[in-house]
Amino acid sequence: MKKKLMIFTVVLLIPLLSACVRGGYNNNALYPAKDVDLIEVSYQSAKTLLSQSNKPLPKGSLIVVSTLVNVDDLKQTSAFGRIVSNQIGSAFNNSGYSIRGMELPTANFVVSESGFLHLTDETKKTLRDNNVSALLAGVFAAGRRSAYVSLRLVDVTNMHIISSTDFMVPMGPDTKALLKSRKAGDAAPSVYRHDLD
Repeated sequence: MKKKLMIFTVVLLIPLLSACVRGGYNNNALYPAKDVDLIEVSYQSAKTLLSQSNKPLPKGSLIVVSTLVNVDDLKQTSAFGRIVSNQIGSAFNNSGYSIRGMELPTANFVVSESGFLHLTDETKKTLRDNNVSALLAGVFAAGRRSAYVSLRLVDVTNMHIISSTDFMVPMGPDTKALLKSRKAGDAAPSVYRHDLD
């Protein structure tokens, strides 16, 4: 009788253990994603961009920080894209660089048929005329359990990428709320926004 009871118990436990191994719904329910310190992540990404730059950027150089946009719709941003770009701008500023922000990506960028984001010729000229050394641009994407960010620091003189970095953050409740998309420019202007002459 004990042997039959033991076999019956093992048979019942096998599906439960299999679900745990596969990371099924039980795993997600018991261990929901938690938010990380987004400020720390943003500051670290700025540090990485500056340390890995293949072009010297002397302190005091002017860097334009563009609002991050949604990789699936380059005309969309979110509070997440805005706050990350602002935090990176703060990190650059604290490192001794002069910062200007571009809060309206769609007014300064064009999208090619292949989906790539390019600066308009007029914007390129404006940046060069204002002695901008580099442009920070990037995209974000929302996954099921994480949000992903890809950043590029671009040399304004030739539009070559001089540094890049990527990071991900868990899809905690704050991140989910920040990722609600809206048209680029719908929100209030960035604290870093300054009109280039």
